Amino acid sequence: MALPMMSTPTYNMVVPSIGTSVKYRPFLVKEEKALLLAQQSEDATVMIDTLKNVVKSCVQDQIDVNKLATFDLEYMFLQIRGKSVGEIIDLVFPCDIDHGENNEKSKSTVKIDINDIKVHKSEDHTNKLNLFNDVGVVMKYPTVDILNKLQEMKEDDFDKIFDIMALSIDYIYDGEQIYYAKEQTKDELLQFVNNLTSDQFMRIQKFFETMPKLKKEIEYTCPVCNKHHHKVLEGIQSFF
Repeated sequence: MALPMMSTPTYNMVVPSIGTSVKYRPFLVKEEKALLLAQQSEDATVMIDTLKNVVKSCVQDQIDVNKLATFDLEYMFLQIRGKSVGEIIDLVFPCDIDHGENNEKSKSTVKIDINDIKVHKSEDHTNKLNLFNDVGVVMKYPTVDILNKLQEMKEDDFDKIFDIMALSIDYIYDGEQIYYAKEQTKDELLQFVNNLTSDQFMRIQKFFETMPKLKKEIEYTCPVCNKHHHKVLEGIQSFF
């Protein structure tokens, strides 16, 4: 005889980059356990895979988590987390001043409501970049897998940086002519990127630097010296 199972409530959220509403449920004990194990592993790849699996399991509409922009995946996970284990996150911050033996006492606990964490977009951000004459590119937001590779790279690892830039091109336009990246070879895309001037290359680089991201401003006062602190938290790693 099958054991009784509790039905889980469903909620709605809007995927930031596409403005589409999707239904989701809270994560279950088995998924929470997987998240804890992934966090304990301290392996970025394991954590990312687990994060994607949890979002995929909890979102009830058809969505390809492997193609989600990084900030979409992070935002969606936070919304699911809020309905699963609580919408208030307690974060502990130290004072900027070294208080020696009183460092522990100088720490402040800040309560953050998940509903107040939004995806912020820079005013000067655009994914359509005119490069020369009527030629330009329309970029697509990198997935969390691609962005993780970018963060792990050394500043002088130019080949991989160029690879990621090429992978993030949605299409190249020349006037009204469109060249979709998925229809080009990797070598053709790399050749296109390698033949840009430094100024044109920096425009693509700026796309990555100004991408939308989870962001929350917080303020707190040191209980030891009363110094006021103002900090800006960015990215999902800041909220755990």
